[in-house]
Amino acid sequence: MTPQQRLKSPLAPRLESRGLLHSLGLALTKNRFAPDPSAMCLIEFVKKNSLRPLGRMFFALGIIFALSGCGEDSERIKTQGIKALNNWFLASASDIPPTCHAFGLAKFPDANCEDMYLHAAKIKPESRTITSSRLLKCFGQGSKELCGEFVEIWLNSVDQRDNPIQEGAVLKRDDGVFRLYWYRSDALFTTLTKRAEGGGDENNRRALEDKQALLEAVYAEIVQRQPALYQYVMCTDATVSSSKLVGKPVNPADISAADMAVRAQQCPDDFCLTLVGKRIAPLCN
Repeated sequence: MTPQQRLKSPLAPRLESRGLLHSLGLALTKNRFAPDPSAMCLIEFVKKNSLRPLGRMFFALGIIFALSGCGEDSERIKTQGIKALNNWFLASASDIPPTCHAFGLAKFPDANCEDMYLHAAKIKPESRTITSSRLLKCFGQGSKELCGEFVEIWLNSVDQRDNPIQEGAVLKRDDGVFRLYWYRSDALFTTLTKRAEGGGDENNRRALEDKQALLEAVYAEIVQRQPALYQYVMCTDATVSSSKLVGKPVNPADISAADMAVRAQQCPDDFCLTLVGKRIAPLCN
């Protein structure tokens, strides 16, 4: 079963098994000292052409063409994603919890960011071993699909009770920065299964889904105009009150990433965005 097929059944009890390749620590160490592919490509061009009787202008143009042919290496991109995941894991075990990609939370609302980092914190860091990593152009299926720059990473791990655990993570890159988009583990799947079996009021569930869909549509529109807003999560289940509001609600057409950055600094807790009518309300939740 592929990882995409797993998304059709997010409460499955186990993650897909992968062949052992290398540990997270070894992967980071291995790539930490790796030469920059673009730099090496440029060096080779200079070596071959610096002694040739080229005019200055043509030599400069040659460098430009050489750089255009030295595209970003896929292994380097994966290494960036692995480092970002490692930092997210470190933060999950610290006193300052990590953040998660807002679109990932919107597309897969069965688990919130707290669910993910609390379960990640139960893993012994030194036990994590990467079993596979690959680049994805799109992630999810159907209404859950989103396209962009993704790195998918799977790991074998051990929890604090020495139970074997399998983990899977997907990170999305926006403006050159990777953020945790999706994380699941055996333990988290078990938690989500028990939560689903507990049931709940059907009307409340549908109302939440409708609110989620509306907020997702508005969110998709504002981040398309201002990608920097990706860093602020959505909070559909938060209770809106005057004490939680960080400034006045704004119309989606008027929201700015710079304004939200200033407001986020005023919130010592979880800063998130929700809808009040047709306006976006920044909350300190």
